[in-house]
Amino acid sequence: MQRFFVTFPLSIDLTLTDVEIVHQLTRVLRVQIWEEIVLFDGDGSETLYEVTDITKKTLSLRWKDRKFPDTEPTRSITLYQAMPNKIEKIEYILQKWVEVGIGKFIFFRSDRSQKLVLSEGKKSRFLAIAREALEQCGGLMMPEIEFMDQITNYQSPITNIVLDTTGILQKMHEMPQNREISIWVGPEGGWSDIEREKMRDNGFIFARFGERVLRTETAGVVMAFALLYA
Repeated sequence: MQRFFVTFPLSIDLTLTDVEIVHQLTRVLRVQIWEEIVLFDGDGSETLYEVTDITKKTLSLRWKDRKFPDTEPTRSITLYQAMPNKIEKIEYILQKWVEVGIGKFIFFRSDRSQKLVLSEGKKSRFLAIAREALEQCGGLMMPEIEFMDQITNYQSPITNIVLDTTGILQKMHEMPQNREISIWVGPEGGWSDIEREKMRDNGFIFARFGERVLRTETAGVVMAFALLYA
């Protein structure tokens, strides 16, 4: 069944006017009257509607049911991702991390990040990718996405895990079981010595999980999945 994330409160009966959603339903999916769709707005629930009328620009929907699926992780993970060297890698990271169940993304320029120009159009594209991934995977909560120039303050009250080849080889049962965790993933060139020093001074945990070196766009996904579901 098709799921759509919306940015407006859901009522008992409503008329859809969102151009993108209406186009997707009527022109791409060819939805018919009496078919059912699911809408969710990020409040932790999803609502089942029945299509009752279709025009060129609108769909009329009748409320049928509201559910609270248990699809959200019990732990809250924030990803601090050093900017990769390609836009496509940002898109991949967003898509896969949303599927895993990450609540917040912070992309920042590290000492060894290559410069990427992010226009407002590209940022809108990133939001669309995150929304589509959320609709596909069955998640309910739209993640926060931030872009920063640099990290100037490494002080944090929660547990911070840095993925790094110099880290201690860790086993999952030895990792902190805190409800809130931040995962830090470096760029293709790795962390600088200055960054490592600042992180260690603030109590960050440096970790690696085996002898293989994972790409920046896959390392955090593997780590997050293990922390959430292992």
